[in-house]
Amino acid sequence: MTISKLSAFRPRILVIGAGLMGLWPAAILAQKGCAVTVLEANPSAIGASWAAAGMLAPASEVGETQDDPGSLGRFGAHSLGLWQDWAQRFAGGGHEVCWRPFGALLSAFDDQGLQRLERTHRAAMALDLHPKTISIEVARQQEPALSAKAIGALCIADEASVDPRLVMQALQAWLQSHGGNILFNHRVVDIDLRPSGVSLGCDHDQRFEADQVILAAGFQAGDINGVDAMAARLHPVKGQMLELSVPDNPIRAVMRDAHAYLVPRGDGRMIIGATSEPGLEDARPHEADIAALHTRAAKVVPALAQARITDRWAGVRPQSVDGLPIIGPLEATGRLFANAGHHRNGVLLAPASAHMLCDMILDDDASPFATPFSPARFASC
Repeated sequence: MTISKLSAFRPRILVIGAGLMGLWPAAILAQKGCAVTVLEANPSAIGASWAAAGMLAPASEVGETQDDPGSLGRFGAHSLGLWQDWAQRFAGGGHEVCWRPFGALLSAFDDQGLQRLERTHRAAMALDLHPKTISIEVARQQEPALSAKAIGALCIADEASVDPRLVMQALQAWLQSHGGNILFNHRVVDIDLRPSGVSLGCDHDQRFEADQVILAAGFQAGDINGVDAMAARLHPVKGQMLELSVPDNPIRAVMRDAHAYLVPRGDGRMIIGATSEPGLEDARPHEADIAALHTRAAKVVPALAQARITDRWAGVRPQSVDGLPIIGPLEATGRLFANAGHHRNGVLLAPASAHMLCDMILDDDASPFATPFSPARFASC
């Protein structure tokens, strides 16, 4: 009899990491009756999820490099389809997450940029996201702040954005309202698989016992004794970002070209991102890089050149060695699971990853998306 059908039993779950990859499955499992505790190494969750801009852009991301959406793009489009329902759930619980379903407007300023728009258009068509190549005149009717120097534009009506920090707050509240809890300042240092379950050791000689564990510790997952193999499967990619004060809210949609993206919050703030610096683990912004991002954003929307920078920060994205997320069991007994390696697509993929992982943990029907992201793909022949 499967766990999901055995109403008298729900597993004790420990989740390592309080970012979106840990909080979302934790919240779902708690709602389903599991005893869930999230262990976060830091005083607050300020990792990759906290640092993200919050674009929900499966086609825009694919189009950066290719026109075939592949398994990652299709999973992203599936997850985008879950977002509206979740945004409504959060709002119904009193937690707005800055859900902005106003599409994306991509612009080009040279021939290379036009090629990127063509790739993205093909990817968006394959994902049924209703792209439309439009003239600069039409683009500026939609977004009057767009630079007159742009030579091409693409609108993707179905892409959207959220504020990840608000999403994390909503998930924390959801988890706690269903009996789960979060322990900050609890850095897990070892995982011990035992016949009766799993034992976790933290850095102050505390131990926790569970039936199953979710490893969602970002790029640092491989630092934990007992899951050392993850160190070879994940690497850090630093990203720097900034926030501008824009009292007049000059744009409505997410806007992007090849060098910057602009994510309006609709409340007088705009998020600009992001650098991509493989191999760097420090979460410190550098003024020269922030200034360069500001300049790139102003190329797309010239009015931003005079906008005041109100914040700047950096985060470290976890990227897998093959660029795909790692979602599923790390060993044969089904006691230890991973939810990691989402790189630039963590916010977009968070709900679909969580639902798929929870189905695995509760032994429900397998997801048709599971195989490409399974940790089993790294097994040696």
